[in-house]
Amino acid sequence: MKGNLKVAVVDIGTNSVRLMVAEATGRRIENVLFQDGRITRLGEGLAATRSIARTAVDRTVAVLSEFGERIRSYAPDRIAYIGTSALRQAANRSEVLDRFAREAGVSVRVIPGEEEAALTYRGALQGLEGVRGPFLVVDIGGGSSELIVGESPRDFWKAFSVEVGVVTLTEGWLRSDPPTEAEFSSVRRYLSERFKEPVGILSPYLASGARLVGTAGSVTTILALVRKMARYDPAGVHGQKLSREEIDALFSRLREIPARERLALPGLERGREDIILSGTLILLSLLDFLRQSELVVSAYGLREGVVMDLAGDGAGHS
Repeated sequence: MKGNLKVAVVDIGTNSVRLMVAEATGRRIENVLFQDGRITRLGEGLAATRSIARTAVDRTVAVLSEFGERIRSYAPDRIAYIGTSALRQAANRSEVLDRFAREAGVSVRVIPGEEEAALTYRGALQGLEGVRGPFLVVDIGGGSSELIVGESPRDFWKAFSVEVGVVTLTEGWLRSDPPTEAEFSSVRRYLSERFKEPVGILSPYLASGARLVGTAGSVTTILALVRKMARYDPAGVHGQKLSREEIDALFSRLREIPARERLALPGLERGREDIILSGTLILLSLLDFLRQSELVVSAYGLREGVVMDLAGDGAGHS
């Protein structure tokens, strides 16, 4: 379809629910009309029980209902509600989706990890025209992490989705506050095991010059903390570089203080104080595994990728 379409996308993740209403084509987002995000921690307790808790569903239903009213006010041409890792893993997924439909009036499509990776790749590279490919995009989410390598913003070669995320890692491994050195050592071994296969396959692309691009809430929050941003500004985040030394210095600070004290740090959103340590540790580990000294930060990701897909040939997602 030629011309812009007005589309609305809701990304229901393990940690947060994010809405975007935009005018877009299949190639780019032309105008963002509205965007918002709320931390609902849908994946709370999932690592231990393999089911999504009723209270987590309650929080998410409330946000979906609010976002639904906002979407209707824009009368979009197409709408998509996308579910990711928490809903992929949950034994009670059907029950949760039924509640979303019955109480919030929305039909959620749970996408496979490989599709999430492909859509994230497209979204993350939106607006990074000044960064030359090939690219390796890393998305550290609440319940999974995606690694995608490709030549251009529209064409990727390989994609991996690993069911390791900041919520599940925190709940399953970093139970002390602040965590102990023994817990950190166990996590590092666990990450090495989980990422061994994709890193082994992707390393040759990096050796040949692929640029590392990081996306999603943990990565953008790390940049905000390093830059001491009192107010998060996507325009001040997108396309910025982060060095391994900066991330390691931040990790050294975060690991020494309990979660409640981290909230005093400029750049940290309430609701991330317990999981930011896991995000930082995953990012540091990936930099080490991939033998990289820096990355480019993208303020965009899955949500933007779905917007462009929906405005192009993704009508079946609505």
